[in-house]
Amino acid sequence: MSISQRGKGTWRITVSNGYDQLGRQIRYTKTIHGSYKDAVTAEKLLTAETAKRHRQQEAPQKMSLHDFFEYWLDNYARPHLSNKTIELYTYEFRRIDIALGSKPIDKIEPRHILKFYNNLRSCPRQDRRKGNLSPTSIRKYHTLLHLLFQRAMRWQLIFSNPVDKVDPPVYKYHNEKTILDKEETGRFLLLLKSEPLKHQAWCMLAIALGLRRGEIFGLQWKHIDFAAKTVLIEQSSMAKKGGSVAIGPTKNRCTRLLSAPSSLMKLLAEYQSEYIELRRTTANKWKGPDSLQDNFLFTTWNGYPGCPSAMNTWLRRFVKAHGLPKISPHSFRHMAATYLITAGIDIRTVAGKLGHANSTTTQLVYSHLLRKAEHETADVMDSILQKSLEDAREEENNSHKHQK
Repeated sequence: MSISQRGKGTWRITVSNGYDQLGRQIRYTKTIHGSYKDAVTAEKLLTAETAKRHRQQEAPQKMSLHDFFEYWLDNYARPHLSNKTIELYTYEFRRIDIALGSKPIDKIEPRHILKFYNNLRSCPRQDRRKGNLSPTSIRKYHTLLHLLFQRAMRWQLIFSNPVDKVDPPVYKYHNEKTILDKEETGRFLLLLKSEPLKHQAWCMLAIALGLRRGEIFGLQWKHIDFAAKTVLIEQSSMAKKGGSVAIGPTKNRCTRLLSAPSSLMKLLAEYQSEYIELRRTTANKWKGPDSLQDNFLFTTWNGYPGCPSAMNTWLRRFVKAHGLPKISPHSFRHMAATYLITAGIDIRTVAGKLGHANSTTTQLVYSHLLRKAEHETADVMDSILQKSLEDAREEENNSHKHQK
């Protein structure tokens, strides 16, 4: 809301009223002639009139949270989110639907949400394992509810987000992924040299570039620029029911061009030569595209896109055979971030390399490393201050000597 003077005794009143479906802010304006006091009174009346107009709309009163979720899936989720994310949200909404799904979306209040959270604390786990839901799991329902109501606000179905008035469930992020220390990493890399080039490439793409498993299996040869030593990440592979795979956008729908170490590019060049020979010997049984550039780096024996879970299966057998700590493909991603942060690379650069939507995610996941780095700054600062003090004393002593 705002009042601006347009001339002597003339005022313009502006009242904001949410956003339309294209995300543009809706504003109502009115011109008033008279004193500033008259303009203030007119502003209050226009605000009340705008609110009344909203209350008279029938759509929010008729749309339950269940109906809105279906509407949200059709009009936002499916055009903008990955299938995996949609499946996750649909799975999480089942509990929300039981508790709040039948309520009109504009009638859900903070007290309803608080009751839902309290009930969740005593709910059994959906995976049938022992125990109740953890604070981290409850936080996921909070995130989904906030996301839904926020979109309903933008579409002018409600005036405010009731989840904003509820404190989010408190939880502590635990980064429990096992990573290899310096000695273990060296042994792993040494043992990896005896593995097929395909398996070497899997691991080195994950360690050197911090790629997600789906991003590795979404790579095509056109994404590898050997001259520029870069790898383009613009899509991801995901396993589907029945054993097939689907290619879609990356987790955060962001494209990133990563500089690759020379050792990785040399390995990929060797693997490409082997790959070309495989295509040649397979001949008419090869089901991949005719153009090498359009083929995926990691495929089945006859050219179909490979399934990301194959990496898990191989890695599980590999570490067991060599007595290494149990790690997953995602552990390599954590290793990449850990090595970069401890080497002093700034958090924004690391976030960009990992494909995080923003550096906040990186700070949350690797807060323990950042705390360690921050603690070390105290020693650095102490050295700077002590050195400055010593230099000043030395300069003062030299000055006294010259005066004598």
